[in-house]
Amino acid sequence: MRHALPAGLCSLALLLPTSAVLASPGSQAIDRHCSSCHQAGSGDNGWSRISQQRKTPEGWDMTVARMQIMHGLELPAEARRDIVKHLADTRGLAPEESAPQRALIERRLNRIESSDHPEMQAMCGRCHTVGRSELQRRPLAEWQHLVHFHVGQFQTTEYQAMARDRDWFGIALDEIAPWLAETQGLESEAWEAWQQADAIAPEGDWQLWGHWPGEGDFYADVVISAADGEDAYSLSLDGAFTNGRPLTGDGQAIVYTGYEWRASLNLNGREFLQVLDFSGEHPSGRIFDDHDEALGMMVEMVPRDATEPGLVASLPSSLKAGERSRLVLLGHGLNDGDIDIGNDVTVRQIIERSDNRLVLDLETSADLAPGWLTVQVGDQHHEQLLAGYHSVDRLEVSPPLGVARIGNDKTPPVSGVFTALGYLGEGEEAIPLGQVPVRWSVTPWDEIAERDEDAKFAGVLDAATGIFSPAGAGPNPLRQFNANSVGNLRVTASVVGQEAMQDDAQLIVTVQRWNNPPLR
Repeated sequence: MRHALPAGLCSLALLLPTSAVLASPGSQAIDRHCSSCHQAGSGDNGWSRISQQRKTPEGWDMTVARMQIMHGLELPAEARRDIVKHLADTRGLAPEESAPQRALIERRLNRIESSDHPEMQAMCGRCHTVGRSELQRRPLAEWQHLVHFHVGQFQTTEYQAMARDRDWFGIALDEIAPWLAETQGLESEAWEAWQQADAIAPEGDWQLWGHWPGEGDFYADVVISAADGEDAYSLSLDGAFTNGRPLTGDGQAIVYTGYEWRASLNLNGREFLQVLDFSGEHPSGRIFDDHDEALGMMVEMVPRDATEPGLVASLPSSLKAGERSRLVLLGHGLNDGDIDIGNDVTVRQIIERSDNRLVLDLETSADLAPGWLTVQVGDQHHEQLLAGYHSVDRLEVSPPLGVARIGNDKTPPVSGVFTALGYLGEGEEAIPLGQVPVRWSVTPWDEIAERDEDAKFAGVLDAATGIFSPAGAGPNPLRQFNANSVGNLRVTASVVGQEAMQDDAQLIVTVQRWNNPPLR
């Protein structure tokens, strides 16, 4: 029962009989609200069905929600939170088990999935992501129960596309369930090892950085403090964008399973959710808008009081020849010594300097040698942190295939968010330049999209940011047959000052998503 008991008892929790852990509010809530259907066992058996599964916090929350929706479970909000916390702590996933599906947990859209089993996409992935099943652990009997549940609860399962052309039930029961039990069984060495690991303490001072779509690169000092409640924390952020605009915020967080950080944040007056993996030395994850998940940013963190000096990040990650720019270097031990980025880079002004951060006003020579630039700060140096370039050799728009959704007040629209990454050189030796200045445009993807004027009706692409804002939902009287404002579009990025260097992506603008669980 990791992090629900004092540190010295954490590793013993799973060995204790159920009665020994009833002091937990979560276990008490399960006894009170769930045990009429899920019988409490003896010894370490826990509760029937419940104790034969392991899931992420989102997975357990979805299970409880299904009990409420489909079985009429009446559950106070506080009890629901306690149950999810207890189950995620005692029957969660180890970091190694959740790692392959962090993108799903962080709600990164526009992913293209694959599976080690050739039939998984057709058998399961046609209704929900394959990752949703990969974020669960069950013995064979429970995987078979899940197959029976699908056929019983969703009676058309066997008659839908990619199911009626095969013995769906037979394949699911005799092939898929055994494979899942073998690859995603209840017991694992990773989970056992994680139960024995030392507790993680997020309290303290941190550095955080990332890129906010439409706003730019940013950095912040983060202070995390313990708050009232089990594994509950408060945090404050004080930072800036690289152009100097301030970035401030605060929030509340809770840690599940010893490393799964979930927070609600307010950043510059906007509400966000935050999902981080705290299991490593450098916590990382995503901050995103719960109402429009496409609007999000990947972030990294390092402790401000790290014992080892060094450089950890450069914002931006490249400098163009003949230009003046602001550079932010993050790390440790940066407050002493000379600053040298080569003969072709002039430090005009040190705007800010501390042990953890350098903010520099730079000017690069027109003769700047393209390639990696050696960054020297006192005794600290890094040879593959910052690159210089004259022109972009390759441009890559991401994602190559995006999906946006029209919306209204009841079902908010989902934006399309694109980035353009530049590279110096080709092939495996290409040097990443990060996000380079581009102009964005949108055109019909094909002849049908051109005939239906999709670029006119589906929404608007911001030429400066690459953010596509979909049109409103519902019949559009200006379109043929009063059709919805959906579309099939080509999104193109052109390097500023080098317009022939382009790349494009496809954007499908489609209808609302009516079923929006945390794990799709």
